[in-house]
Amino acid sequence: MRILFKNITSLVRVACKNEKFKVGPSMKDVCEIEDGALIFSDKIEWVGKTQELEQKLQNQALNIDEVYDLNGKTVIPGFVDSHTHFVFAGERSNEFARRIAGATYQEIASEGGGILETVRATRKASEEELFEMALKRILKAIEYGTIALEIKSGYGLELETELKMLRVIQRLKEALSINIVSTFLGAHDFPPEYKNNRSKYIDLICEEMIPEVAKQGLATYCDCFIDKGYYTIDEGRRIFEKALEYGLKIRCHADELADVGAAKLAAEIGAISADHLLFVSDESLQAMKNSNTIATLLPGTSYFIKMPYAPAKKIYELNIPIAISTDFNPGSCFTQNMQIILSFATLNLGLTCEQALVASTLNSAAAIEMSEKVGSLEIGKDATFLVLDCKSYIDLFYNFGINHIESVWIRGSKFSSNK
Repeated sequence: MRILFKNITSLVRVACKNEKFKVGPSMKDVCEIEDGALIFSDKIEWVGKTQELEQKLQNQALNIDEVYDLNGKTVIPGFVDSHTHFVFAGERSNEFARRIAGATYQEIASEGGGILETVRATRKASEEELFEMALKRILKAIEYGTIALEIKSGYGLELETELKMLRVIQRLKEALSINIVSTFLGAHDFPPEYKNNRSKYIDLICEEMIPEVAKQGLATYCDCFIDKGYYTIDEGRRIFEKALEYGLKIRCHADELADVGAAKLAAEIGAISADHLLFVSDESLQAMKNSNTIATLLPGTSYFIKMPYAPAKKIYELNIPIAISTDFNPGSCFTQNMQIILSFATLNLGLTCEQALVASTLNSAAAIEMSEKVGSLEIGKDATFLVLDCKSYIDLFYNFGINHIESVWIRGSKFSSNK
């Protein structure tokens, strides 16, 4: 089926030169077309101005099956959420209340809460329970415009539960039409049973978990939480080198709680992305500048646990590609709404509206190696985009806290959760 959108008040392509991602000044240009038009099937076939349509249709003799008049509407690429933890059981609202009352994230974790609280609940849950809970959460994310996801394991911290989580992610890929990639995060924390024998657990990750995950083809990436109180540089390096040996690519939780040099390691080892970066050093940023590692910033986490924000302006000025994502998880950022993350990115990270839009679409797509398919509205890419019930993309930021999505389109079909 070939569909025509015409009279689009604001058609935001984000990119128009087949860039893999954008950096520096190029992030200021979102390739907006006023009074735009779009012809698509499962792929985007043509993009231009409505006044150019008649000649285009005559010259190409195209058969159009459906026509939509989108006067007063905005069309943008869908959001790509490149750092999430959608698969887990339990909830941690009590910890949230404690933080509001003054407890720190680190204090709660040291008492056995935080990640380990979710680990206990996730180990007890069945695969079916985890699947149903994650599916419900992701459907809500799609309502707010997310069309591609990265999902991590990491709430098992033992072989069987980690595999269970990764199987759930595989089922989600099959059940949903959006793009999903999976990450093995067995090195999210140290399980209680190995609290006093860290090296033994790292042996388990390297000698049993990674080989089995690779053997079953359950993950594309391997992640490690390298930070104060979690994994050291040497421990992370060992895990990453083993993952690379088994064909897994690298992502990294880096320098969220302190500067430990994790982002520098990520750059040196060729990680696809280094994420968080609240306390990243200038030395690490220079290493990232000289690599292809994307800086994935998670402003919702800083907001939710009342931490400093990553130095986005410095990262931007170094021409390091910036992506932004939710970090959806039960303890430090419990929202799947990418629109509110865009608001945090402008008001708290200091990005412009255009920079935040590029970071949440094209650059986040690059952070999961999908920017050749989604992230911008260019001929040949998937016809995957959002129709917004507003006249300008600026309304996403100006009229914040509401859902501007009128419809979500995935590869040329309007998404419905009832399908």
